[in-house]
Amino acid sequence: MMELRKVGHGNWLQCIELTVSDGQRRFVNPNIFSLAEAYVHSDANRDEAEAYYRCIPFAIYCGVELVGFAMITYEKEHDPDGQPAYEIYRLMIDKDHQGKGYGKAAVRLLLDHIRTFPCGRAESVYAVWHPENRASENMFLGSGFAVAGTDEDGAVMALFRLNG
Repeated sequence: MMELRKVGHGNWLQCIELTVSDGQRRFVNPNIFSLAEAYVHSDANRDEAEAYYRCIPFAIYCGVELVGFAMITYEKEHDPDGQPAYEIYRLMIDKDHQGKGYGKAAVRLLLDHIRTFPCGRAESVYAVWHPENRASENMFLGSGFAVAGTDEDGAVMALFRLNG
């Protein structure tokens, strides 16, 4: 059974050790970078009254086995209209566990979690990937996201409507 768990004292080192295949490394930042980013944007490092950006990292498990890492973000002024939105900001499945459907299952779990509005209400969820990353493209488009354009770096930007 797939599940998302908080990244904490008992699993953060294992999350750092997860890796993707050599051909995918240019598409995904190392998990240690993502955990550092989550810490920098954590409540411990800002005044909550000024908080507009939040990161929530997750360890992805299948049963007792750690198979991947994900991080969602929430921004109060994210979408083009300046409305709040979530983003599946990071998602990786360890090279030893790819090709088993864990990525799509993780997207479903992340969307289910986002629908609880852990950081605030929003109507949209975004995902962004490198235009050559066909695995991410297939995973997100196959999960109900629709291409919405490209970002300033030329990455594909896709949108999932929570109310639609």
